[in-house]
Amino acid sequence: MISAGAARRYACRQGCLHTVEQQLWVHIMIDRKMTASRQGDEAGLTEEVARLRRELRRSRAALAEKETELKTYLSTLSHEIKTPIVSMRGFCALLMEQFGEQIPEDGKHYLERIGRNIDRLETLVRDLVLLSGFQRDDIHFETVDVTELIDDILVEHYHENSAQTSSFSVQPDLPLVHGYREGLRHVFSNLIGNAIKYRREDVPLKVEIGCLDDELFLKFYVRDNGVGIPAAVRNKVFNMFVRAGNKKGVTGSGLGLSIVRQIITAHGGEIWVDSRQGRGSTFYFTLPIVSNAMRVIR
Repeated sequence: MISAGAARRYACRQGCLHTVEQQLWVHIMIDRKMTASRQGDEAGLTEEVARLRRELRRSRAALAEKETELKTYLSTLSHEIKTPIVSMRGFCALLMEQFGEQIPEDGKHYLERIGRNIDRLETLVRDLVLLSGFQRDDIHFETVDVTELIDDILVEHYHENSAQTSSFSVQPDLPLVHGYREGLRHVFSNLIGNAIKYRREDVPLKVEIGCLDDELFLKFYVRDNGVGIPAAVRNKVFNMFVRAGNKKGVTGSGLGLSIVRQIITAHGGEIWVDSRQGRGSTFYFTLPIVSNAMRVIR
């Protein structure tokens, strides 16, 4: 009850008149209900996040177990295949050695085809072994002189692929990296070998190898002027058994770039390609920077 002559204050809200005291009480009640509702929502959200984290941990554990099983299977399969490969190669050589003069030219041609297919099978087995065993705990990381590593790789390619020294341009004094030496050798050797295999026949081969120094990482590149990669498969070339099919007569297991990506990922880096068909390709990959304390004078 409001006494006679008392001042009255009113506030209008949604077309209804309330005293200020009543309005304040209503607001307090609404705020309490909203706070309780938010707390309930937050509690439910926290519980849901915890549940999803548990599911994620279980999924990761199951994935790791399956990955271990797959690697074990690939390793076992690879070693089992090696024995018949050695046997086939040995019998082909023995056949040519003991009966070569009696084998007609067609027969010799067939034996050569058998030998080439054995080579392809050996390449596949070697790549499967590397793919299945690279992430083992006994891999040794060390400071690697990339310039020295590439010099050794290029000497091998000069002999194996009859490549000319003038075809390659290597940036002087490439930085040191901390990594698995044989893995990095495989990375550079694969990218350089692909540049040679997928060269164009109408222009001299040109391959550039260098590094862009960044504050956070090192970005290496291998650039060529080859046939390039079709746009349809450009984003798939790092998948297993994917081949660009952009040049006839080029053989391989289809695992090379997949292995390269696995090696770079194990180093904490990334790899990608920039390519235009008929204009060449540039493969980029990143590696962690060796700290100043680890840098040595060449």
